Amino acid sequence: MHKVLVPFDGSVHARHALDYVINLAGQMARPLEVHVLNVQSSPIVYSDYLAPDMIEGVKTGLFNSAKGVLEQASALLKASGVAHQTHVDLGNVAEQIAVVVKKLECDTVVMGTRGLGSFGGLLLGSVANRVIHDVPVPVVLIK
Repeated sequence: MHKVLVPFDGSVHARHALDYVINLAGQMARPLEVHVLNVQSSPIVYSDYLAPDMIEGVKTGLFNSAKGVLEQASALLKASGVAHQTHVDLGNVAEQIAVVVKKLECDTVVMGTRGLGSFGGLLLGSVANRVIHDVPVPVVLIK
């Protein structure tokens, strides 16, 4: 385990996953390369009559929201002395996690079993379930 992706939405389970990575980083002989990702769902536009600047305003708001969430994770990692990079994406959460794993050549994903979504699977969150089936690397799920 060298390059770790931590999808982070600010939920309790995401925080536990981040804590797991922080503890793991302290035990590793060589430093972990930690990447923290927040994915915001793309806005769904039902009208062709929205002005482009209005759509851009929504996207800007989503990016600002993501930055706020990532600042929480970044503060925890910095306080623990864990070097990291943060990333923001728009789109389907599970799909974007898979894209980022490939793009950054991560060898492991550490994530919470459930996120902030209002609906989820009975035993496992829908995003976590998709990720374990869609990414080509090991996925560590943290409660």
